Amino acid sequence: MAKKFQLPVSGTTSDGLAVTITEAEVNYLTQVAGWEKFEQSASDALRRYELALPQDCREAFRKDSVTVWRIAPDRALVRSGSPIKFDDDEQLAALELADSRVCVRVNGPGAASFLSRVVALDLSERCFPVGSFAQTAIHHINVLLDRSEVDEFDVLLPTTFNDSLTGYLVGHINWA
Repeated sequence: MAKKFQLPVSGTTSDGLAVTITEAEVNYLTQVAGWEKFEQSASDALRRYELALPQDCREAFRKDSVTVWRIAPDRALVRSGSPIKFDDDEQLAALELADSRVCVRVNGPGAASFLSRVVALDLSERCFPVGSFAQTAIHHINVLLDRSEVDEFDVLLPTTFNDSLTGYLVGHINWA
């Protein structure tokens, strides 16, 4: 059984750089999908909220407390502080996922080097600048990794793996 940790947890990497792991509110997390006219339909729906659909699956669109990730050619994920409605367009299907995901925030000067030890990505600022995200895996569990600031990453992970993945991360902070 996974050991439960009381967050926040702070420590340092082996390089002596500070890292803090906390839990952040997911609030609303809506997956929107579509068919042939997804691009146009999703763009129109998001525009009503002064948001935009990202053109690729690497860069996030951000405005205030809202983030839009293009997670597939015909699918997007929207994290927001209030509900975003997509139900008035028959070309779109929306599903609220907030209860199925937990957001673990990793920040501090050592955040990128710490996370690069548990994901197979180059998280340097040159290769993974602020605003970038990736769907990857930590310890064989699919996660969405989002760089919101130079020294801050949000990791959206399945609720069912919260204890084990948080424990895995905290275990690495002690000897990272």
